[in-house]
Amino acid sequence: MQAGERIGARYVLEQRLGLGGMGEVWLAELEGAGAFRRRVVLKVLAPERRGDPRIAAMLADEARMVGALHHPGIVAALDYLETEEHGPVFVLEFVDGPSLRSVLKISRRQNVVMPEALAAHVGAQVAHALHAAHTALGRDGKPLSVIHRDVAPDNVLLSRSGAVYLGDFGVARATGCEDVAHQGAGPTGKRGYMAPEQARGGKIGPAADIFSLGRVIADAADVGCGPALRVVIEQATADDPRDRFASASEMAAALLHACPPPSDPDRALAEWLHRYARDALVQTRGSKSVVSRSDPPPAGRPSESTPRRVEARGPLFAAVPAPRRRALKIVAAGGALLFLLLPVVLLFAAPRRAHRFLQSAISAGPAAAHGDIRINASPGEAEVYVDGELRGLTPLLVEVPSGNHSVRVGSVKLGRWRAIDVAVKDGVEHRLDVDLSR
Repeated sequence: MQAGERIGARYVLEQRLGLGGMGEVWLAELEGAGAFRRRVVLKVLAPERRGDPRIAAMLADEARMVGALHHPGIVAALDYLETEEHGPVFVLEFVDGPSLRSVLKISRRQNVVMPEALAAHVGAQVAHALHAAHTALGRDGKPLSVIHRDVAPDNVLLSRSGAVYLGDFGVARATGCEDVAHQGAGPTGKRGYMAPEQARGGKIGPAADIFSLGRVIADAADVGCGPALRVVIEQATADDPRDRFASASEMAAALLHACPPPSDPDRALAEWLHRYARDALVQTRGSKSVVSRSDPPPAGRPSESTPRRVEARGPLFAAVPAPRRRALKIVAAGGALLFLLLPVVLLFAAPRRAHRFLQSAISAGPAAAHGDIRINASPGEAEVYVDGELRGLTPLLVEVPSGNHSVRVGSVKLGRWRAIDVAVKDGVEHRLDVDLSR
């Protein structure tokens, strides 16, 4: 496939947004009758995968499931094609806006924290979208029982006008969907946002998504959130699913009660984005800078009891860690992955994908100087942020480029956090033992 090629008679390829081990995601233009034009995103199988009926069935199932979800906060499925040359093609809309993770990363470089009222508003909008998915009905009137399973800042998109969207239903499960997770594979999702029952590989329901959303809101509001919002977060992230909110809709109501939104929340969020995260918005403009509402997630697994290494630019919680040889490390050229559109678990997963939400092509090259930070905390597990990005739970071994890095370790439930600046040297392991008992 190449730019300018026509797919299914109406879709003209513009730019490849992502390339994974099993498929590709393309920006394209829909050419209708007359002067009608609309930009869309196409998901297609890699040539060597087009003959695999199980992978094709997964893409068809994803299209069927997403097509059944109708909510303004969920990305829309536009079309599904069976082509002779390219196999199945899933067509979805795209939006000009960055991910919540990109926004938080850029704002924190300026030492700016999202106001808790806006963080609660974002969380409430995502909760409404989740409730729509959890309660969706099929054409036969029966519940689809959709569980997202990967609610994380990467999968929350903020438009330039301040609208909030939930994307990346690629690892979601619904009644009757094909699941190609092989025996022995870990649970899907990102470890830092995963509910305990999900991390254990147990049976999950809407409460698992509620837990993950609580972690997302804690990430957005940061350590400065007030007591009312903290109560909501603590209930959402309770260890026992029975102690969490009964539904995502109930959680949305609790968020809005704890932190009433501005009179015009979309405008307030848009103004905040333009003021403190303008770089993220600028990156999404133009034909070569497109943000779609989803990207291919790695399959996740629970944390081991021993520290694990996390590469600076790779997926944080890969099901099967890629080789750690420095000669194989990749760097993103010109941009980061910004939000590829609604993938199927493992369908578009590459062992060495760069950061989320592709904005420009990926190129391989030798790795720069790197060092390690080994973090332990007591008592219990603690969240670890490096340069404003959640990297996992302690005990943790993080690999980062040489230079100065800001490390923040703490627990929302304990209400205790420690901030440490670390000057990382090439090839050196730096150890941090953090006491959160007082």
